[in-house]
Amino acid sequence: MFNDFMPQGDNEFWLEPDFFLSELVSGFVNRGGMELGITLFVHGTVITGTLVSEQVYLQSMSEMFVTQAKRALYKPTKNDIETTESVFDFTHMAEDFSPEEIRELVEQRAAAFANRKPEDVKADDDKDDEDLDDVDFDELDDADYSRVRHLHLKDPLVLHPQNPVSYSHGQVSILRLRLTAIDGWMIGKVTLEENDSLDDFPPPPPNTIKH
Repeated sequence: MFNDFMPQGDNEFWLEPDFFLSELVSGFVNRGGMELGITLFVHGTVITGTLVSEQVYLQSMSEMFVTQAKRALYKPTKNDIETTESVFDFTHMAEDFSPEEIRELVEQRAAAFANRKPEDVKADDDKDDEDLDDVDFDELDDADYSRVRHLHLKDPLVLHPQNPVSYSHGQVSILRLRLTAIDGWMIGKVTLEENDSLDDFPPPPPNTIKH
């Protein structure tokens, strides 16, 4: 997996995302469901927060849009609600495998393993073919995983170049960021000292941001 992003030419190298970060995002966060504190350096901007899986992001987006849509309905029927939830279900749009899909893949491989023909089983194989532990998990490395292109940062805090700004109070406080935009990164979420409280720097009120 680590070589998936290795380019063919030197000029292409700097256009590709960091393969190590991509592997962490895909393997540990998206597929493993882990959450990980991280600090990112993006074109002179320093952002810190917690990496969450793509499924968490898509589920949060779905819930927000469903909530807003339900508010717009007048005396909705059960069918109206089910239709709304279906229309605004974005969880199928994931670019990477989810933990549920990984488990399904493992179960499929376990079933295939259990259904081997006798002649395909080595004479010294005394294991229980119906045991999930008998699956060769190394085969998962050869699966056709899609290349992850984004990471998702929960409760992002912009530390630089302006005064600290938090986005943790938004409806969906998860930043979706392209991996190719990241110049550098380090494990660990930055926390402000007490005298660096964000109370003096609240998010700007709606409709007051000037472009």
